[in-house]
Formats: sequence, C-alpha cells, structure tokens
Amino acid sequence: MLDNEDYLNIFHEIKNSITLISGSLQLVAKKHPEVCLFDYWNEAMSEIDFLKNIVTQLSSTRLYGSPKVMKLDIHTLMNQIEKSIRAFSWKDFNYCLSIEENLPLVELDIQLMKQAIVNIIKNAYEATDKPDTIELRVFSKRGRLHITITDHGGGLDPAVAASIFQPFITSKTGGSGLGLVITQQIIESHQGSIQCDSRPGDGCTFTITLPFSQNQ
Repeated sequence: MLDNEDYLNIFHEIKNSITLISGSLQLVAKKHPEVCLFDYWNEAMSEIDFLKNIVTQLSSTRLYGSPKVMKLDIHTLMNQIEKSIRAFSWKDFNYCLSIEENLPLVELDIQLMKQAIVNIIKNAYEATDKPDTIELRVFSKRGRLHITITDHGGGLDPAVAASIFQPFITSKTGGSGLGLVITQQIIESHQGSIQCDSRPGDGCTFTITLPFSQNQ
C-alpha cells in the first residue's frame, strides 16, 4: 500500500512532466509565434494548465493526515479568515459574522482550517450572481464547535448535491472538483465532519462540526 511519501513522489513526477511539456510548448510559441493562431492551440495550453492544477490539488489531499494543532481562541481563526477574504478584493461581497460568546478554546491547525473555511466561502461567493450577504455563525452545540456558512446563490442541482464531496464532481465551469474533497479531508483530519444542506432556489448551508479538544 502506498504511503503519503509515495503519493507525493508520484504526483511530483507527473507535475514535472506536465511542466516540461508546458515549457517546451511555450518555447515553440516563442520561436514560432504563428502556432498560437493554430486551431486548438489555446485549448491545448488551457488543458495543460488544468492538469497541472489538478495534480497540485491531488498532492495536497495527501498532506493532511496529521494537522499541527494548537489551542486558540476561535476569534483568532476568524480574524485570519477575514484577512484572507479582504486579500481577494471581491466586488459586491458582504458577509455577516456571528460568534457565540464565551466559547472554549479550540484545538486546530489554524492554517489548514483557514484554508478549508475560505474555500467554502469562496464557493459561496462564486455561487452568488448578485450582491448578497454570506452568513457565518460560530456556536457550541452538544459539546462541539459548529461553524455554518450560508449563501443564497440558488442552491445545488440535486444531481450534484449528493456527490459534492467526491473527486471531480463540480458545478463550476472550469472547476477541478477537488476543492471540497480537500476541505473535507482537512476537517476529518481534525476529527470533525462537514455536511451541506442545499435549498434549491435559495442557497446552501455548509456546517462544519469540530471537537474543542483533539482528545475528545
């Protein structure tokens, strides 16, 4: 059975080959600019970039077996997420954050969890084709931390909703279908879970549930 290092080596070799092909074709285009006008040239280059992105994301899914957790205030995580959101400079993006008072400290890997939550927020933003407000709620329920992200982007096609956490399933044009796979793996590596409640014609609510302590 292959371990994480084996997978990373395989993905590294595949990525190197794709990079070599891409670089060679760019050199051809530099020496013979007319090839850029050939039928299917742009489509081919786009597919190469797409493959490179898939390999990068697949290799990432193998890195989250043992998160480097630390005990922190949930406000620290949400502040980091807010900084990431501002860095995107999204137009017409509004969000409302509600955090329950006096929550216990939580043990998590702040970088990985930020990546997971920002990915869901990014999906929510891209699903909304008009100015709207994405709602984030953080609260405790039955001794576990709950984080919900709600959008009003119309919801998911029922045919897609049941399989959104499977690889290569996506409703986004040009999407790889790996973002939510990586997000789920990050959360499960923290002994947590994620689920999606799709409301066709309205929107979606993603709920992340985490233990406050990794020893729970």
